[in-house]
Order: sequence, then C-alpha cells, then structure tokens
Amino acid sequence: MNHNAEPEFSIVDLVDESHEEGAKIEVVNSALPVQYYKLETHPFLDNVNPDFFFRTEAHEEAYLKMKQCIEDHISIGLTTAISGTGKTLLTQILLNELQEQPERYLPVVALVYPSISPTALLKDIARELKLEGMPKRGRVDDLVSAIQEEIMRQHERGVKIVLIIDEVHFLKAEALHTLRTLSNIETPTRKLITILLFGEETFLNRMALPGYRALFSRMFVRTHLRPLHEKETEQYIKFRLLMAGAQSDLFDTDALDAAHNVTNGIPREINRLCHNALVLAAQAGQRYVTAQCILRAARGR
Repeated sequence: MNHNAEPEFSIVDLVDESHEEGAKIEVVNSALPVQYYKLETHPFLDNVNPDFFFRTEAHEEAYLKMKQCIEDHISIGLTTAISGTGKTLLTQILLNELQEQPERYLPVVALVYPSISPTALLKDIARELKLEGMPKRGRVDDLVSAIQEEIMRQHERGVKIVLIIDEVHFLKAEALHTLRTLSNIETPTRKLITILLFGEETFLNRMALPGYRALFSRMFVRTHLRPLHEKETEQYIKFRLLMAGAQSDLFDTDALDAAHNVTNGIPREINRLCHNALVLAAQAGQRYVTAQCILRAARGR
C-alpha cells in the first residue's frame, strides 16, 4: 500500500491527502458517514444527480454523439450500455441542457416499461407535448398524425422536438417501428425530429435480426458506454467524494483497487459497494475506508 504515490490524473490531486496507516478518529455523536466524515451529502447515493456525472472517455463520446444527432438533424441516435453504467444519468444531462434552450428545443421524455403498447407510447408522447383533444381510445395512425402535426407546428416556430427514450430494449417490434414512422417527418433539407434511444446492450442482438434491418439503418449515430477502467474507477470514487464535500482521501489505495475488482467498473455497483463500505468504516470509527471494509461490504457484512 502506498499512500504517498503521485496519482496520474488531476482529479485525484484535488482530494488526495496522505494518512497514517491504521489511524482512527473519535466518533462524534453519530456513526453515519455524512456526519462522521463531515460531508455535505452522501457521495454514493443511488439517484440520478447531474452534479455527480463523471465523464469518462466513453461517456464523453456518447454525450457528444447524441448532441451531434440533435445539432445535425439526424433522425435517430442510439446509445447502448451494460446496466448500471450511467445511460440514464446521461439522458438527464442532455435533458437539462435542452431545457435551458426553450427557444430552440422542446425535449420530450417517454417513460418506457415492459410490454408497453404502441398506443400507450404515443399517448405518453402526446401528453408530454400537451396535445389537447386526443381521444381516449385513439388509433395509432391518428396519434402519429397528431404528433407529426405538432412536430411541424414547432418547426414553423423555429423549435425542434427531441424525443428521449430510455430503456428502449423494453419496446416490442411494433412500438419500435412506430418510432421509425414518427422519425419520417422532414423537409427537403432536414429531419424535423431527433429521437435519442438509450438501452441495454442486449438490444443490439435484436437489431441484428433481419426484421429490424430497416430500423437499425435509421440509427445513423450509435455509441456504447463501457464499464470503467481501473484508473477511472479510482477517479470516479474520488470525484464523488470531492463533490460531496470530502476534505480528505477517505479510501486508501488498496480499497480503491478492491472496489474495482469487486464491481468490474460498473458505476451503479461501485456506488452500492462504496456506500456500504463507508457506513462500515464510520461505524468502526476508522479514519478512512480500507480494503477490508470493501470486502466486508461485498459480503453484505
């Protein structure tokens, strides 16, 4: 274990401090990590907080490619990922940016769930667009026409609708082809809507089937989020500690190594593991999280 080694990345420099091997500090009032370590918030909560968005090379590439889809008027873009690698957080980042430019964009987020029908999907989109007078039992064709008319109305105002769909792997063939129909509306020079799809990497297996060839070819820009490399895992943990108000390095070198080995670099698993390890360290009155805390947390103890 080497607490004094020079880290390679600048983000690590922001939070690294040397600490004495095995040192402990006195428990004050509570063993809860936020109070015990004097943090502003818990650094590893299971929520979608854009402030904690850590852009790896893969995340930056996905972010830029999805922005490219919007700015270049590409009809459909696709981001795939292993579950837990941050695609939902990426959608939130894009949504927030689009909402800050209401004079240019009207972002719409469709909530997708297993076995959602094309009609239910279109009704959700129409509701987000605040379309009035939609029949309760509207047909797919009528709903598509109404949404396309709204796309055209917004275009005439100089506003582009951007449809964001997370968990696209839940959509069945009919719903997916309905999205393709929505994406068809265009002028001679540009597409009038961009649809950004985010889903698990298993979605690509379906897209390889002959029946999806026409749809997959419309996904002009595609990108994939991978798990974090070992050094990225270290950066990720230290970045979240920094954003939570950490004044020192709370994870020693061996703990950082163990966190990567246990989680294989999947951010959601890193959050779960580090959350529990931080609680164990605080309860034990430790000054920092050790590899033993990580392994105990991995065993659920």
